[in-house]
Amino acid sequence: MIMRKILIALIFALAASSLFAQENYPVPPAGVHPRLYVQKKDINALREKAESPTGGKILRALAKAGVDRTPEEEAKEKDRGFRYYFRMRGVTSRAQIQALNYLLYQDKAQAREAITTMLDTLRRTNFGRKNDLSRASGVMLMVGGMVYDWCYDQMSPDERQAYIKEFIRIAGTMECHYPPKDNEPIAGHSSEWMLLRDMLSAGIAVYDEYPDMYNYVMKLFTEKYVPVRNYIYSGGNYHQGTSYVNVRFSNDMICQWIMARMGYPDFFSRDQQYVMYDFIYRRRPDGQVLPAGDTNHSREKEASYSLPMMLAASYYNDPYLQFEYERNISLEPHTLMFRLLWQDFDLTGKAPDSLPLSRYSGSPFGWMTARTGWDAWSVVAEMKINEQYVGNHQHLDGGSFQIYYRGPLAIDTGMYQGSTGGYNSDHNKNYTKRTIAHNSLLIYDPSEVYECYAYGGEGQTPVAVNEGGQRLVGKGWDTCRSFEDLLSEEYTVGKTLAHGFGPDKKKPEYTLLKGDITKAYRAAKVSDVRRSFVFLNLGATDVPAAMIVCDHVVSTDASFPKTWLLHSIEEPSIDGQSFTVGRTKDGDQGMLRCDVLWPKDAKISKVGGPGMEFFSGGKNWPNKPRTKDIAGESGSWRIEENPGQSACEDVFLNVMQVADNGCKTLRSVASIEGEGVVGALIADRAVLFARDGGVLDGNFRFTLPNGVSKKTKVLLTDLSEGTWVVKCNGKPVVKAGKPGSDDHAIYFTATAGEYSVEKL
Repeated sequence: MIMRKILIALIFALAASSLFAQENYPVPPAGVHPRLYVQKKDINALREKAESPTGGKILRALAKAGVDRTPEEEAKEKDRGFRYYFRMRGVTSRAQIQALNYLLYQDKAQAREAITTMLDTLRRTNFGRKNDLSRASGVMLMVGGMVYDWCYDQMSPDERQAYIKEFIRIAGTMECHYPPKDNEPIAGHSSEWMLLRDMLSAGIAVYDEYPDMYNYVMKLFTEKYVPVRNYIYSGGNYHQGTSYVNVRFSNDMICQWIMARMGYPDFFSRDQQYVMYDFIYRRRPDGQVLPAGDTNHSREKEASYSLPMMLAASYYNDPYLQFEYERNISLEPHTLMFRLLWQDFDLTGKAPDSLPLSRYSGSPFGWMTARTGWDAWSVVAEMKINEQYVGNHQHLDGGSFQIYYRGPLAIDTGMYQGSTGGYNSDHNKNYTKRTIAHNSLLIYDPSEVYECYAYGGEGQTPVAVNEGGQRLVGKGWDTCRSFEDLLSEEYTVGKTLAHGFGPDKKKPEYTLLKGDITKAYRAAKVSDVRRSFVFLNLGATDVPAAMIVCDHVVSTDASFPKTWLLHSIEEPSIDGQSFTVGRTKDGDQGMLRCDVLWPKDAKISKVGGPGMEFFSGGKNWPNKPRTKDIAGESGSWRIEENPGQSACEDVFLNVMQVADNGCKTLRSVASIEGEGVVGALIADRAVLFARDGGVLDGNFRFTLPNGVSKKTKVLLTDLSEGTWVVKCNGKPVVKAGKPGSDDHAIYFTATAGEYSVEKL
């Protein structure tokens, strides 16, 4: 027995000395406990928190979870997936409280109970990789790490070795394997609980006796995880959508907290603070958010992002994030201890009223969100370019937009999980993830093949339908596996060409986004696809906002049909060269009218209704929601616009305005045409674009017709760098205009007349 112990210790020591001789990353303080989630200097403050009213509430919730299920409750638990274990009923919650009682009050009896019961639980843990149960395995590493670290001096050497043995065994059964693989550093299950919380936690706890677990994880993080995350954080957004931010970005924040509490703050860039601001901006007046990525629609309760909001708000002392956290506090039992450990109980939330109404997210996103306010009457709009594509739960939605006013009007459609399945379902890969389910553009090449063998599971079809949308990025539609790949040509799908808002940066009258999304499509069918968005805050109560979308599309073959898409919940009505979508049900009262200015011979049709809700590639891909989709936000209808004549080059120019359903005073819309420019006039606003989607570098002319407002505000976009003069009927209106370095635009007040624009 003695020889066996010596042999095990020797194996651990040899492994530690040979595998990671030169660590280029932070390491746990040697011989010091506690060091996991908390240090000795934090204990007095933590004791005060535990004894506060808020702390007491958290501990009572943990104690409630610590009560074993009754036989009757067990009988009702038919699904033994990872969520069964995330509810932390029984020993895993009890062990946390017991370890905490030793940490705070030196209760040795509690420590002894935690050590023995958790070791017994670890020995009986064998979930394997099936059905996401690696997440349940990870919980055992997390709680086991807590007990090991917080009760360290109450454990015998044999017990420590027994814990280490079980940690290694359980880690080896997990989806990420052990030693952990590096094939999911950006997205995937390895980019959440298993590594960023669970294996890291166990590795820190046992570092002195067995440093390899920590070293494996930390080497992976510093080489693969941190650089790409810092790049993504600099864009101020998140690529895995509104459903997965709670899981994946939360774990980025947990890792940040773990390292900070071990003595290494800001392991990730502090740009991380602003990722969750996207959810402040996409929050709708009805309490839901504009959806993104794989999403299950529901209005049964307000959308909550409690965990990432709490973690980020407290780490960065951010009152705006704290306000979002306080809206609807809802934490799963397996995360309650982090609320006690890390939440700043003294931080007070601040409503977003003082924030700018528009927000830009830079590379790798190229996204813009614009609002007219923060109250119940606010319009909320999203505009997307997409510069790099990660995949996994991200959609092929480059160039898409959404508009909400008193209900969802222009929407993302389809659903993530339903009667026909989830991630690997035919509905998911043939409709909801595809371009056709979004308000974007289709270019249909009948010979195009969409290979998706890397996307589906066993028995899944290796080819998805041809709906004319954007290419399946990555070999066989594989998730991006490295920072290098993310920046490669394969995973580059667009480029932002212009972005900005003004003239008032707090309450802008215009919000502009332009991008080149050619690379999102296969080069065999397109040579140029550019989309410009301009959101106009009209400042009126009856018609509060408008959005203008201008597209320049060049296909490699004139016979390839081009389609402009807008999706809605209710059936649209078509009237000549305009159409209307409205919300008349479920308490919604909004309306959107779109005037089609280009193509002048556009064919406007509607697709949808029973049996056609999710029509793609010549077939409907039905699905019924897993959760109650009260308002049918998965969609039922879409408008398709097509040019009347076949051509390689086409321009689409659409003007959308929103109002209350039944509004009788919608604004008139007119086309503006000039030398090399196209544009639109609505209310007291005029917007002009380069007709070819490029950059205006020379002189051009246009006309504002009689009858326009004497204070019409004109936005000239697509201007090259330099100094410009704008004249009306020969008289200077703008004497030395300099386009903004980001928006490449000039904004000025004008009247009716003949305009010449000259570059000096």
